[in-house]
Amino acid sequence: MIDQLLFRRFFTSLAIAWAVGEWILACWLLPPFRALPPALQLLALPAMALLNRLAACVFEREPRLPALVDRPARMLMAGGFAAFAGAGAFLVLAGLWIAAGVLGGHPAEAGMLTGAREPFSLPRGFEIVALPLVAFAMGTVVHGYLRGYRRLVVTRLDVPVMALPAALAGLRVVHLSDLHLGPLADRSGLRDAFDRVAALEPDLVCVTGDIVDTPVADLASWIPELARVTARYGVFAVLGNHDRHADAEKVAGALRRWTSWRVLRDEAAVVEIGGARLHILGLEDRPRLQAADALPHVLSARPPAEPAILLTHRPNVFAPAAAAGVPLVLAGHTHGGQVAVPGLPRFNLARFLMTRFDAGLFRDGGSWLHVSRGLGTSGQPVRVGVPREITVLTLVPGVASAAAS
Repeated sequence: MIDQLLFRRFFTSLAIAWAVGEWILACWLLPPFRALPPALQLLALPAMALLNRLAACVFEREPRLPALVDRPARMLMAGGFAAFAGAGAFLVLAGLWIAAGVLGGHPAEAGMLTGAREPFSLPRGFEIVALPLVAFAMGTVVHGYLRGYRRLVVTRLDVPVMALPAALAGLRVVHLSDLHLGPLADRSGLRDAFDRVAALEPDLVCVTGDIVDTPVADLASWIPELARVTARYGVFAVLGNHDRHADAEKVAGALRRWTSWRVLRDEAAVVEIGGARLHILGLEDRPRLQAADALPHVLSARPPAEPAILLTHRPNVFAPAAAAGVPLVLAGHTHGGQVAVPGLPRFNLARFLMTRFDAGLFRDGGSWLHVSRGLGTSGQPVRVGVPREITVLTLVPGVASAAAS
């Protein structure tokens, strides 16, 4: 219920969050703001939220407005998101400063409002430490907002499959996920990604959910782009939690009607290649426990001796799928964390907040899981240290292994 409410009031929620960040930083960094009467300081908070909401209106329009309007609005939103990140860093540092002072026996020096030079100011030592760290956090977010989210990589991986029929050896599967088509999507960037997919001439394309991030009424403008995604033996897709919030029935209906994609909703499809059968199994998006309960029904469509690929939006069904002998599971949802320590992609938000299956290839015995970093973004169009991804998975003959990674 709460997540659906936030989805439908997405931009309003963002505007409020940014305003809180901007207000905290203004209280800290702007002496003229601190000199205002408390009532005016409090009134500034809804005023900031209103300004942010007006800027966000630009992104709810399809098609986009001219660059003269679009770019300043994007800059303002980047500033709001950076302020939110900076305020978060400030609060964490302030908490650590207070804890260090209290534990060190100097509570007055650690106090955020005590021992300071004036009301709402902070001790000089704290500011010397906090200012560069907060500035770094904000600068990193701005870079990820304005440039980082455009970076795209093509990852090529071989996936060993036990008892793989000779006709399926060398089969190339392109894995896409988390397009998040909507007001904040980068249309030119997605067009470039789809051009790259076409140039790869894949045998199969598998899309693992969160195709839209918008009211379904706006999906029509994206259909010509999606229809360009084709493959020799077909395009298969499952839906994600954002598709469900937008209206899963309408999303699936639009894709089935206007594209060649086959949307699998607790369904199975069979691809015959050179006399060999490959089962494509699609699991509908559900919370973790419900997904595990639904998995046996989906897997029952596949004879145990025949190869299969399971498509699921969330990677948390890998363990039961591996126990059932599914050779390959494809998932998304995590975006690879979307924000990671530059140069250290494993230190990302998804790994700390969601799952150890953050991105890449994982093994459990003879089964493999690939989690895509996705083509889009969620929440905000920002990526730091986690580029967008197209993955080419080549099936090769393999042997079992007892290890899990």
